[in-house]
Amino acid sequence: MNHMKKLLIGILVISFSFSSFSQTSYYYPPGYFGLFSNQSTSARAQGMGFTTLTKPGIENSFYNPSSIGNSKAPIQVYANYANGHSYRPKSRYYFAGGAFKVTDKFTVGLSYFSYQNPDPVWTTIIGWQTFDTDFFSQRAISLVAAYEIMEGLQAGLSANMMQENAVNGEKTNSDFVPSLGLQYERAIQFFKSEKIKNQQLVGAMSLYNFIFQGKTSQSYQDANAEGYLPIILRLGGGYSFQLPLKLQLIHDKSYFKGTAQAVDLRLDLQYQDYLPGGPENITDHELNTSFGIGAEAWFFERIALRMGYFTEKGPSGEQEDGDLWVTGNRAGFSWGYGTLIPTYLLSKEKIPFDMEVNFVTGKQITSLNEKIYTHPAIFTENTFQFSFGLNLLWR
Repeated sequence: MNHMKKLLIGILVISFSFSSFSQTSYYYPPGYFGLFSNQSTSARAQGMGFTTLTKPGIENSFYNPSSIGNSKAPIQVYANYANGHSYRPKSRYYFAGGAFKVTDKFTVGLSYFSYQNPDPVWTTIIGWQTFDTDFFSQRAISLVAAYEIMEGLQAGLSANMMQENAVNGEKTNSDFVPSLGLQYERAIQFFKSEKIKNQQLVGAMSLYNFIFQGKTSQSYQDANAEGYLPIILRLGGGYSFQLPLKLQLIHDKSYFKGTAQAVDLRLDLQYQDYLPGGPENITDHELNTSFGIGAEAWFFERIALRMGYFTEKGPSGEQEDGDLWVTGNRAGFSWGYGTLIPTYLLSKEKIPFDMEVNFVTGKQITSLNEKIYTHPAIFTENTFQFSFGLNLLWR
């Protein structure tokens, strides 16, 4: 059996090989690909086309640290799970974090984000040396702070301690990567109608790796490699409003007690671009540009339905050495739903928090090009996407 001839991350950068391929290439984004490949830490945002930038809460702080400042809860605890990538079939994503409002203007948070791939089908390559591995993982531990500079404007900063364990759980590289972000919310009167209420406009931006440290170094035994550490610019916007909606069926139900007789609607947009940097001859910043759009409807402040669309640029066609990219652009729809359980009221104030539960179910958004290549069944037989998020919001 021939090993795969080439996987692009760049010369002397970590890549992977699968023993049944020849003359084909599967693309992996550079540096900490498991954490940067738009696998959201938030089931809510993932169901809305991965639009994390404009939403509040610790669950979005890896993408925009200012998000913790816009959470209305004085204390928030969040956990998220998602199954992984289509051609890393056993991979999983885990996220946990918490945030605390020190004052009305100042919020701090701590989070843990992990990509894990037990028994991977790929080997690890560092500096042209190949290593078999039974466990591959990446993680980021983030310290986050946000401050309200003026009414509606939150500025955030995070310190992200990154680490990759590429061979049997052993550390192969680690980096300190800071991030900054802004979120701005403003009440507007875009549509002048008595029925359209609570109109809000949201704008956001973040710069991951704002010190422009574009290189990461890997080593294992006597193998060494240097690769591109992404510098990521994200821009986003959103618009929300409320329409009256009455349903007699829920009028005397305790689950809906005290809620607005309305539906809250929201639309979010997000753009991401990798900026130039890193070792010479590395061109990954020309790829990985992405765009997401998402819509959400909250009925009576309790039941949410979501949908979105996401697209990300990847390589395609034939390479200079004759190898063929069998992956391309990643694009597809996402779907989500959730509910806010009023545990504080249902327990007669004995439980100090409400509980928001969110799900994503549907087909995975994949970059596999099935028009030009028949992929192994292990990559295509299970395309079901499942994500789950649990949000505890103190009253």
